[in-house]
Amino acid sequence: MDLVCAICQRKMQGTFNNGKPHYRCRYNAEYAKNAALDHPLTVYVREEAILPELDKWIAKTFAPGQLTATLQAMQQAQSAESPTTTAAAAARRTMAECDRRIVQYRAALVAGTDPKLATEWINQAQSEKASARQDLLTATAIQPEILTEDQIKHMVSGLGSMTDRLLATASEHKRPLYESFGLALTLDMQKRVVIVESQPAHACAYGKCPRGDLNPHAR
Repeated sequence: MDLVCAICQRKMQGTFNNGKPHYRCRYNAEYAKNAALDHPLTVYVREEAILPELDKWIAKTFAPGQLTATLQAMQQAQSAESPTTTAAAAARRTMAECDRRIVQYRAALVAGTDPKLATEWINQAQSEKASARQDLLTATAIQPEILTEDQIKHMVSGLGSMTDRLLATASEHKRPLYESFGLALTLDMQKRVVIVESQPAHACAYGKCPRGDLNPHAR
């Protein structure tokens, strides 16, 4: 399960702290000292603080009794944005963040930061921007079809049948199941919350959602 930092827009790294799995976002200490960013040097988030609540949310959202509400929400989301909007928007945010970092790195260079270190920062940001630009091109080139009401209903019903399997599966084996729900998690450090978005219609469009018989015992 990937967790993105809302401040730097980077995917947090998986690591172990005190023998337990954590997500970590680390910012270069030398740069933070020069640029005075509002980003902590290192942030750790316990995986066990997120997954149980995430599983509860999934079980509630895709429960049979919530099928109508979830179906309506998915239809509204489809009418409000195209299936490529989320991936394209994420790529654009990354590119904008890279531009901001490059400007600050150059300012740090003028302020007296070691030229070799500043050059490394700039090159890294430029590399990340190039990667994000490619992601943007890929996202805008793919035009998955908008799912019909019957397709969404079948998909939501099938995903609902997978919640029992999700709750019974060990944490280290849940990633494929989470991908089926099209999840995107973002850490808001200031509010100390994790924002969860689920776009299973988009996941299906990109081939991640199990189609046909969604009975978890059949997979």
